Amino acid sequence: MNKQMTGRLLGLCSLVLAASACAGVDVDRIDDPSADFELINGAIRIGPNSRVGSLETVNGSITVGDRCQVEGIEVVNGGITLGDHVHVGDIESVNGGITAGDALRVDAGIESVNGDIRLGPGARILGGLETVNGQISLSQARVEGGIETVNSSLDTGSNTVIVGDIVYEQPEGRSRSVPRLVIGPGSRIEGDLRLGREVELQIHDSARVTGRIQRSWEQAGIRL
Repeated sequence: MNKQMTGRLLGLCSLVLAASACAGVDVDRIDDPSADFELINGAIRIGPNSRVGSLETVNGSITVGDRCQVEGIEVVNGGITLGDHVHVGDIESVNGGITAGDALRVDAGIESVNGDIRLGPGARILGGLETVNGQISLSQARVEGGIETVNSSLDTGSNTVIVGDIVYEQPEGRSRSVPRLVIGPGSRIEGDLRLGREVELQIHDSARVTGRIQRSWEQAGIRL
């Protein structure tokens, strides 16, 4: 997962010829879904109640206000901050956290390498969630397509539904830390827990896992 994803995301560096010459983008409001903003160095801020195309930067943060619609967001080095009721096609990040307010909707998944992913209550993620390193925090969310990670601690929060498997891949090399997987109260996993590495697993009494809990790292005798 991580090698392919990293290679694709680092392809953002090819934006040099097409990138905007300005050092940053700061727009209070825009209503043009065909308008794309592509930077090499600089932050992008889009104000509330906007519609815009793709937002891409190599070095810089991206901030999107409340009730915005964005075709896609891609960052190599920099954080992504989204307000309440934001609708995005897809989100991709290499180095930087992703923080969203209430009721985020993502149509084609979230992919990240390094950085925390913290989503406010009511998020709906279609296309799944993939990351390598960083904390994942959810609450009252619905993730269709499952969650895949290597080193992340994951807390589903309360009343979250994951449609698909939660997968922990075996890390490359030796890992001293043990991630924590918490299935919170009232949450439901409609799939398997596939633990390819040592994971501290906590499942609340009111939570439900409909599939199997597979600890392949134990079966294979792996000692991390």
